[in-house]
Amino acid sequence: MRTAARLAIAAAIVAAPGTARAWNASGHRIVARIAWDELTRAQQVFASELLVRHPRFAEDFAARMPPEIAARPADDAQRQQWVFMHAAIWPDLLKGENKQLTEKIAALPAGAEKAELERRLANVKRHDNPTWHYDNKPIHIDPYALPAIAPPATRPVGVQQALPNALRELDDRGLPVERRAVALAWVLHLVGDSHQPLHTVALFSSRHLPQGDLGGNAFIVRLPGAPGATPTRLHAVWDDMLGDDPKTERAAKSRIVAANPRRSLKPELTASDGAGGVEAMVNLWLDESFRAADASVYDARLRSALLAPLAAGATSPFPIALDRRYLQAARAVAMRRAALAGYRLADCIARAESRR
Repeated sequence: MRTAARLAIAAAIVAAPGTARAWNASGHRIVARIAWDELTRAQQVFASELLVRHPRFAEDFAARMPPEIAARPADDAQRQQWVFMHAAIWPDLLKGENKQLTEKIAALPAGAEKAELERRLANVKRHDNPTWHYDNKPIHIDPYALPAIAPPATRPVGVQQALPNALRELDDRGLPVERRAVALAWVLHLVGDSHQPLHTVALFSSRHLPQGDLGGNAFIVRLPGAPGATPTRLHAVWDDMLGDDPKTERAAKSRIVAANPRRSLKPELTASDGAGGVEAMVNLWLDESFRAADASVYDARLRSALLAPLAAGATSPFPIALDRRYLQAARAVAMRRAALAGYRLADCIARAESRR
């Protein structure tokens, strides 16, 4: 999201009483922090010792470690916590490195430097799976907005398949430890993604979004309190709901847990305790996120704006203005989803540790 849009979100949320910014990198780290604080010390050590065996630990973890963290012993709890939270953003780092290397390679002539970058890119692509982060189940807001469904054989693997597979690999003691470390990093990330409502839906409008809005990425909005701000994507607004400042992540985590303690979410946590198998468990999480998107992300006012006749001379309803009331309600939904993600992530790791 552009700087102006971030500032606009910040201004709007600050202006709404009792609100705080609520899955960018900070969002994923906050979910991981919730999980970390739920784990016993033995469970924390189990996860940490697995992650240091990650095949890309040197370049993607150690090389990015702040000096004050790198100076700590390998068994230091604060260093282990940093590795754990960093693993939650590792799949997104791969996407960025893939893009950067591809652009550099395209600009270079044949030679040793280009060959080395191509080697590095091939290694990144072994682990980068961009379709794993979402599964866009359709919502159509009028009778003619019926999405074309891809045949199963051509549909890419999404989070509905990828997360159960990662959970199984994490539990499989017959697999090489490096592969299980990669699986744990994906579990840390995808549990977060599966709880972000706009990672589970695509809204279709026969007139304005006939190909769907790609999880809010094609749904353009304008934020309140910033008349000259650049319009932004609805997906980006929700991705930033947990904040984007590493310095405030600890406080954000505390607010989320205080507003949504584990005991208050016991029915949801009990319903998805994994007893019915990992597929059923993940399907329940995705269904929750879908229903949150259906009811809260695409609320009645946003739907009405798509269905209403266009103003004279207008060719599109976009950008659609969001108000502070929308952002305040969205923040409450996002905080609840993040709390559930953190508690469920901790439960997944606890189950894996108990089986070793």
